[in-house]
Amino acid sequence: MLLVKILNWLLLILIITAFYNLFFGIDSKKSFIQLQDENEFLINENNIIAQENNILESGIQSRQKNDAHAEKFAREELSLIYKDEEFLSFKEAKKDEPK
Repeated sequence: MLLVKILNWLLLILIITAFYNLFFGIDSKKSFIQLQDENEFLINENNIIAQENNILESGIQSRQKNDAHAEKFAREELSLIYKDEEFLSFKEAKKDEPK
């Protein structure tokens, strides 16, 4: 009989401790709800960034496939010319320099 009373008190203490931890402990319901809200916010941000990445990737792919854009980049950024062409370079005069 004494053993049953001890086990009942032990069970009661465990139940009280579990409820206390559920509402006030480190892993409480309140912190769980906060983590869920933060997780939802981060998922939305990731979706927005993924959409922006898709737009940028499609822009890069379209520019890579476009011959006119590739030629413009080669001429302006890399200063490349065809074999038959002559390249003219103009020096810009600054306003402060004497003529």
